[in-house]
Amino acid sequence: MNWLRVYPFLFIALLSCNQADDPKVQFLNWAQKGTITDNIKCKAEPNQSYCVYLPTSYDVSKSSPAIYAFDPQGKGRIPVALMKSIAERLGYIVIGSNNSKNGLSPEEINSIVNSLFADTQRKLAIDPNRVYLSGFSGGARVACMVAQAVNGIQGVIACSAGFQLDRNSLGFHFIGIAGTQDMNYLEMRRLNAYMDSVGIQNQLIVFKGKHHWPYEPTISEAITMLEIYSTQNSIANKSIVDEFLSSNIKRIHRLKGNNCPDSLALACFIAKRTYETLDGTVDANGLKSTIDSLSQMQSFQKYIKEQVLLEIFEYQKQHEFASAFGSKPETWWNSEIRKLNDGGVGLKGDVSIRLLGYISLRCYGNVNRAFFYKDWKAAQHFISIYRQVDPENPDSWYALACLQANTDKSIEAIESLKNAIKFGLADFSKIKNDPLLITLRGNPMFNAILNGWSEQGV
Repeated sequence: MNWLRVYPFLFIALLSCNQADDPKVQFLNWAQKGTITDNIKCKAEPNQSYCVYLPTSYDVSKSSPAIYAFDPQGKGRIPVALMKSIAERLGYIVIGSNNSKNGLSPEEINSIVNSLFADTQRKLAIDPNRVYLSGFSGGARVACMVAQAVNGIQGVIACSAGFQLDRNSLGFHFIGIAGTQDMNYLEMRRLNAYMDSVGIQNQLIVFKGKHHWPYEPTISEAITMLEIYSTQNSIANKSIVDEFLSSNIKRIHRLKGNNCPDSLALACFIAKRTYETLDGTVDANGLKSTIDSLSQMQSFQKYIKEQVLLEIFEYQKQHEFASAFGSKPETWWNSEIRKLNDGGVGLKGDVSIRLLGYISLRCYGNVNRAFFYKDWKAAQHFISIYRQVDPENPDSWYALACLQANTDKSIEAIESLKNAIKFGLADFSKIKNDPLLITLRGNPMFNAILNGWSEQGV
């Protein structure tokens, strides 16, 4: 399949009789600078939409850098709101797709990205040499896939998921982000290590958290790094470089003051990341000395050794769990999940939480596969594990509702749907149109759920 057959970043000039006919001017007359504009429909594909933040400095007569963001649930406002502050400071446009989401075919993603690029090219004054992509989880995989297929992408911020690297070079800057308790953390660590081993410039930013979009300071640091990469020779960039360096030096000193192994390790990683980002831009010899002194400390070396051993253990357990779904009884799973829930604190605790997330993710895939083949017995087995390992996950409750709806348990299915909504399920169209819930249509309690959602404007 040929990706992105449109010409997304050639930005061919539109011929018009006067400025009033320019779609960019017309769009700015409608949208507001300094605020998030939701639900902008693509002119050629009205069923597709996106969310945009225009900085107050935005001017249609000048081109601005832009970040396209992909959320795994098609909620474009989430990343746009997350990046709003740093976008305002740096003068970036942020665009969040409302249609790209998990579960779509490559052809569907292709169509969505084509429409998104074509429409924003028409309506926004985007600098073709300053286009970036970002995404979380499945959205990160979309961002990576597009960046490899389209010439001209300058950088990618991939949060909690990466891609299969089949070359020894990239045409764009790559920054990975992962939470220390994210089930995809190990994937991001391994991608970072592989890129380092083949000489591909990249960075991995780690934050304390699970499988979710990173916190605002983390994503802001990543965007600032892309800004520095792209404007290293610009005099106007000096204040950004100085603030980036000063802020990270303060973080490093604060972490060193804690004098505990995990803080020292984080201080070393920040120093290394800062040094590599600014290398050649400013005198960073002080950072190099900090890296050398921290890495020679016995407590740091012990911490790194433990981290490596635990990551080997985690990798082995992932393979064990993957093969156990079809061979181990529920009693075995009960024991394993109980041990992980009692996994302790620190590095060991993080590994336990990541493995619980890994089991949850595999359950999600196995349940959907069982549903596809209408294997209700297998679905029951996987959902039982799913519900135990991730009891507050709305997807586990939704899966249970689908199973119950297809095994003559309508009342129970309604209650499970209510729990799915309670724990965060917000996809109204999914519930309304899912063929797995067809047996509930016409049920007064099911209709009450749909009507209640409709009254809320969902």
